[in-house]
Amino acid sequence: MLRPRLSNPALSAAAGNRPRWLTNGVVNLAVLCALIVLVGMLSPRLGRTGAGITFFVGLGVFALAASFFIGATRRFAQRFTLLSDAQAAADAVLVTLRWIGLPLLGLCFFLAWTFVYIGLWWPHSHSAFSGLGAAPRFADFFYYAVSTAFISPPGDIVARSRGVRSATMIEMLTGFGLLATYLSSFVDWRPGSVRGEEASAVEQER
Repeated sequence: MLRPRLSNPALSAAAGNRPRWLTNGVVNLAVLCALIVLVGMLSPRLGRTGAGITFFVGLGVFALAASFFIGATRRFAQRFTLLSDAQAAADAVLVTLRWIGLPLLGLCFFLAWTFVYIGLWWPHSHSAFSGLGAAPRFADFFYYAVSTAFISPPGDIVARSRGVRSATMIEMLTGFGLLATYLSSFVDWRPGSVRGEEASAVEQER
């Protein structure tokens, strides 16, 4: 059974013309680092009221993002008419994830856990964490979420409540799973000439 091609010839040709050191992994890592720096520079302080508002706003944003993701996946799945429903759904999810991009997916993962920690700190601001002041910054929670995602919780902000400790362990497990799953596509150390040869081979097969 024929499967729809997911590769883009223009993108493949552009990848083949890159310098040898400029791989997909380097580009993805650079973009993700830039996004982390931008969000980390956010400096608004959060009181208990502000934390509650921030949590519910973040919850609404991610609900809208989930709806958009589901809608885009369904539209892609409708194009794969030669595949079974399960195969079409799986390919549609992969296409949607590639369209969003790994840097943006990584940022969404960090922000999702940032809002989780804000939501846990909001009702128990004096017992959830140690190392946070009475009015911590949004960037403090983001810093904790990013550090925990790489299985290295920061030493200056420590989880104290059972809820925060449980969330920290769950993030470490999911972060490790995502890192292991997407490592091959996130860190693509193949030189540009190899990608160019693969793109040429694909064109010759058509």
